[in-house]
Amino acid sequence: MDLKAIKAKDYSSIKGTWIDGRGNELVFDDKGLVSEDVELDASSFKQKDQIAEMTVSAKSGVGGYGLLLLPKGQKAGKDDASDKSKDRIWAGQSPAYGDDDNFYYRKKEQPKDREQVDTDVSSSKSKTSKAKKWNTRSDSEVKSSKKADQNDYLGYTDAQVEAARVWAYVIKSVPTELSINEKSAGTKIYFGGLGVDYPKDVRQLFTPISAEGHVTYASNGDGTVTIYPVPSHWQQSADELNSEEFMTQFTQGILDHAETVTLPDGDPDMIRQILAVLK
Repeated sequence: MDLKAIKAKDYSSIKGTWIDGRGNELVFDDKGLVSEDVELDASSFKQKDQIAEMTVSAKSGVGGYGLLLLPKGQKAGKDDASDKSKDRIWAGQSPAYGDDDNFYYRKKEQPKDREQVDTDVSSSKSKTSKAKKWNTRSDSEVKSSKKADQNDYLGYTDAQVEAARVWAYVIKSVPTELSINEKSAGTKIYFGGLGVDYPKDVRQLFTPISAEGHVTYASNGDGTVTIYPVPSHWQQSADELNSEEFMTQFTQGILDHAETVTLPDGDPDMIRQILAVLK
């Protein structure tokens, strides 16, 4: 995997089929990602040390996800469970690096514990006979054997502990670094100034590497938080981003799909690791 060449829009070093542990595929040619629905945004290339991230945008202009390009020897994060002896790609919006199945490897370099992915010629759909199913309950939602108490996080404020728990609940991994940005009620959801406002004070959690994820939430003061599905990248066209009618409809959709949840304590070990990188 040649990041210097990829930055120069030469994708020959990642050309071919990449497969994750659930049989999902990413296919690249010399010009980028091969897909009828999405395209690789070459201008989004951002390198930090020996890891790079890029954005995949929907051709319709709505939606997208991030790619993390990991040459052999590099780690996605502290809890990276992938095979670091091989080139890997992570793709998604809310990364979870603790499960090797979330990483894409070249078709010929699949980890030994993965079943071979076959192609169903009759349906032209990828399948695997032994792909792991998505867990309906994440590790961070399962009660830890080490029960947390108020003395577990001495030196941190309640707001900081809550932020770490929100990150663990939504993103389910330890970031390289985590920052908090606060926005008051009445602030526009879209930073461009169009659309509807946040109805209450919110906090935004983000990292220097956008592919690691981000979360926007409101603390309700009763053990619950409201999570808003605000995109990390606004993938709409310039005309849409400058349309009051479109952005009002789009940002209202964010409010309509907000989810209020009872925040679990999470695993104290993971919470402490997240607090340690909180700025």
